[in-house]
Amino acid sequence: MDTLTIIAYALILYGVATISLAIFKPKAIWNLGKIQGFVQLLSEKGTVLFFSVVGIATIVGGIYLLMR
Repeated sequence: MDTLTIIAYALILYGVATISLAIFKPKAIWNLGKIQGFVQLLSEKGTVLFFSVVGIATIVGGIYLLMR
């Protein structure tokens, strides 16, 4: 397994973790200062949308690296 494959798998796992954070909103993580800053800036719905878009983008990037 080469380095690019490991990076691709890490990107996919990070994307899944980010999307699951946006969907389930665990209180221990969701109440962190930086995420609450996003909530104040973008609203709750905007923050969920932002995290979902970032998660989907990283999953797509990881899949792209695997297909290459």
